[in-house]
Parts: sequence; C-alpha cells; structure tokens
Amino acid sequence: MAGSGRISVFASKDLRTLLVALKQVPKDVQKNVRAQTKADAQPIWKEEVQGNVKTRLDQRVLGSTARVRVSNQNVQLESARIGKSLQGGVKPSQIAGGVEFGANREERTTYETTSRRGKRYSVTRRTKRQLPNRNTNGRVIFPASRKAVPRLASLWVQTAFRTLLDTFDKN
Repeated sequence: MAGSGRISVFASKDLRTLLVALKQVPKDVQKNVRAQTKADAQPIWKEEVQGNVKTRLDQRVLGSTARVRVSNQNVQLESARIGKSLQGGVKPSQIAGGVEFGANREERTTYETTSRRGKRYSVTRRTKRQLPNRNTNGRVIFPASRKAVPRLASLWVQTAFRTLLDTFDKN
C-alpha cells in the first residue's frame, strides 16, 4: 500500500546491519536495546498522533491509545488496540477504521425496532452521521506514521548502536 508508513529492511543497509548485530548479542543486551528504543520512540509517536487529532472522538479512540511495541525485528506503531470502552459501550478498536478513514455520512440504514407497547416497525436513520467524511488517505494515524517512521527508523539504529557500544564499554 502506497504511503502506509513502512520501511523495508532490505532498502537500508543500516537496518540490515542492526538486525544481524542484535541476533549475535546476549539476551540482556537485546532487552536493553528494546527498552531504550521504546522509551525514546513512545514520545515521538504520541506527539505525531496528537498533532493530527482534531475532535474529541479522535482523541478518545486514536490519540489516547497510541503505543509503540518494540521487538528485535521491528518497531510497531499502534493505536486503538487498548483502552476502555467509550460511553456507548463500543471499544476503540471496533470504530477505529471509521474514525480514521471516515464513512458515507448520508448513507441510510433501515432496521426493525419495537415500541414500548410491543408493536414492531421499521426505522430509517443515518447511523454513520457522527463519523467524519470519507478520506482514503487517513486522517490521524496514517499521516502521523508517514512523518514518524523515518524518524523512528533512524532513532532505532542510533539507540541500538549506542546501547551496544555502552554495553561493550562496560565489559
């Protein structure tokens, strides 16, 4: 997908070198690299996401749930994976797509309901009215990832090599 915010390891010699180096060091050093990378990357990712938040719904669903997950192979940028249910009972992960990419606000949905007296009848409503207009490029997370990924790739390489050098200097 164009503009998805991914960087191929095969496109960067520094990233390939980093992955090879991380495989050859002890587990405690790998753990230190992951911890340092996460500590440095989390504020950058949060800042980029918060910079694109426009509404309270964006903030509750995407902004306050932005996290970074680091492994020996990659750095994952996440949002809407965690968080308490919103006021209506929906989880952020269930509506993240609609909040990020919008919806057809004029679409009408017809469904059956029952009155207090037990009579069944059909109702037609615009159930996607509270979502933003359709935007296939994303509104919050995708623009944030396009800005953050190059910074985070550079940070990952620098942090890993700095941590490795500090470890070797101690020994």
